[in-house]
Amino acid sequence: MRVLQIGAGRWGRNHVRSWQRLGADLCLFDVDPAARAQLDVPAVASVDDALGSVDAVDVATPGPTHGALVRRAIEAGKDVFVEKPLAPDADEAFELDALARERNTILQVGHIFRFAPEAGALRRALRAGRIGRATYASGQFAGFKRPRDDGGAAISDGIHWIDLASWLLCAQPRAVQATLRDTLGRGLDDVALLTLDYGDTLVQIEAGYQLPEPRRNFTVMGPEGALACDFLAEGDKLHVYRGGHVRDDTGAWQAPARKHEAHSTRSREPLLDELEAFVEACRTRTPSEVAADGYDGAAAVAVVAACERSAAEGRRVEVKLPTPARGKHS
Repeated sequence: MRVLQIGAGRWGRNHVRSWQRLGADLCLFDVDPAARAQLDVPAVASVDDALGSVDAVDVATPGPTHGALVRRAIEAGKDVFVEKPLAPDADEAFELDALARERNTILQVGHIFRFAPEAGALRRALRAGRIGRATYASGQFAGFKRPRDDGGAAISDGIHWIDLASWLLCAQPRAVQATLRDTLGRGLDDVALLTLDYGDTLVQIEAGYQLPEPRRNFTVMGPEGALACDFLAEGDKLHVYRGGHVRDDTGAWQAPARKHEAHSTRSREPLLDELEAFVEACRTRTPSEVAADGYDGAAAVAVVAACERSAAEGRRVEVKLPTPARGKHS
């Protein structure tokens, strides 16, 4: 497949290596000639120069530029892979999803944690009813690192767990309540505390740049146990705790000792699997069952926007999403 990759930054270089492993016929554009020169990939002078001679476009640029680049590619009739967020504005993101469906082009958004083997194992355990109906979940996507300058912690990092929660629960949140803080005085949030209400399930997410050590964890609780996933663990990443609260003979609630199972998962490269799924979707003209499509990507942006509104207004905000144009692959 002939691919134009736009963007050769830190994460973009990982894209280049993955495309090379997949055997793609790759060309590259970046506004910085020095960035293009660092990679052993044919460079193009402009996006327009390459659009007529490629099959697909991979957008790996800063978030605020995504919308315009995705639109150019779709209007040129190209299939598109774009890193999250699909666009910084929810209305624009849904417009891009509708445009891709109208033009019958594949639009896949880079919500990479769907392709982590441990996330897949967690989802299968949930669907198998290992802990009963999910009632509560919490996750951290945080750690002391260089703050991004193309978006705050909610849309840069929290959005990962927003999409993961919706994918695991096969639903979208009904309402949100959030607190955002700009402790560094940059004009962008660097602490994001997000509460998502899915009806039967409440999800709490912490994102930010303040915790002393990196944390990438997500835990789902139910009446019959808990599923805990640590994406940064060196050993077993998924842990299953069997058993829940019970009443004793007096009617008082107790928390008896639980059975604990540690589960190993295959060591795989999520980005490679994600791009391979995109290639297969382009070949078959059928969106991946795992990947985030345009609607999923737009919904995640809309939830972030609701969180931002909630934080600004200090209240609970309902999440209102348009009806998908066609069936979802839940």
